[in-house]
Amino acid sequence: MGRHSAVMAAGLATALLLSLGCARPAVEPAPTPPPVVTVAQPQVHILCDYEDFTGRTEPYRLVEIRARVTGYLERVYFQDGQDVEAGAPLFQIDASIYKAEYERAAAALLKAERHLETMRLNYERAKYAYERNATAKEAYDQAVGELAEAEADVAAARAARDLAATNLAFTRISAPFAGRLSRRLVDPGNLVRADDTILTTLVALDRLYATFDVDERTVLRFRSMIAKGEYTSSRERPRPVYIGLATDEESFPLAGRIVFTDNQIDSSTGTLRIRALLENPRITRPPWYMLSPGQFIRVRLPLGPPHPAVLIPEKAIGTDQGQKYVFVLNAKNEVQRRNVRLGARYGAWRVIEDKVLSPEDRVIVEGLLRVRPGVVVQPKVAELPPLPEFFLPPEEVADVAPPPRPAELALPVRTPLPADLR
Repeated sequence: MGRHSAVMAAGLATALLLSLGCARPAVEPAPTPPPVVTVAQPQVHILCDYEDFTGRTEPYRLVEIRARVTGYLERVYFQDGQDVEAGAPLFQIDASIYKAEYERAAAALLKAERHLETMRLNYERAKYAYERNATAKEAYDQAVGELAEAEADVAAARAARDLAATNLAFTRISAPFAGRLSRRLVDPGNLVRADDTILTTLVALDRLYATFDVDERTVLRFRSMIAKGEYTSSRERPRPVYIGLATDEESFPLAGRIVFTDNQIDSSTGTLRIRALLENPRITRPPWYMLSPGQFIRVRLPLGPPHPAVLIPEKAIGTDQGQKYVFVLNAKNEVQRRNVRLGARYGAWRVIEDKVLSPEDRVIVEGLLRVRPGVVVQPKVAELPPLPEFFLPPEEVADVAPPPRPAELALPVRTPLPADLR
């Protein structure tokens, strides 16, 4: 028993010595290379502050073509959706009755004029005899009265003739201005009633209104800036607006000017309606114009004069419980965090309002999730997007979309009678 125990103890000792002899020293882990990030320097760029709104285009000129006289529609001179020039014939109402009325009124006028000539001769004879005491005063007074009645009859007949001529001219319906027609709403052979039946609509497409609503808070901000002299009202100086389309969420390729601001805030929406006038861009093929009335648009309204601003790429900004920050590298490529206050967004760029960044700083653009403050990184220069476009200052808006000329809005005093209806 004792011998067996000694043998087991010797075996255990041998195994222990063998295990100690085979042990190797621990291997140190390879150092982790610093994370690679892309960096960019803040850019100082001349910009205008702005506010963005949504709106719709509205027709600059719109008219519902209605019949001015009652009758049966005889002819349609246009194709649905056709572009027409001012004065182009559109509809013809049966003119036979109105032509007869015109001829009867013209004959009545001729009769009244001949009667006036007779009464004028009678008056001259009565006056001659009365001045020489060859007739009584009653005869002279009667001649004077008959002449006045004849003159009044001529005036009434001439007015009736002009009314008949106007009604006859109204049987030919023409385009009041150049534009694009809608579809016809009445076919030939149907009865149309004066000032009631809508035949079609006509809109001018060379210019459009951009109508948008400004919220009450922004209105108060504008008026506060006006009171401080930081902003000029559109009632004193033309104010530019820039129009963007639904197909592009970044650019604002069109420009216009404010021509109307409503006189009260809509209590149901809490907004103030503003209207700007812009030129509708021409294209080389049908439909000839880029925009149509009723189209959705984005409106950018610049605030104040141009000024230098510090810009960084939008994707360089991080968020921590609502606090915006950026990561900046020091001279040792160590990450530092700086809280920032954001301004307006210009495409892929964001304005930094407070003065915590300088053009010499290196801001991390890509790789924010791989770093934290105090970590050493390996920086690479980022490819920057194009800087935002420079908007026109208010002083240069005089050449943008001039206001409508008064002559364009003047209506004719009388509708001329068509040559083939005279």
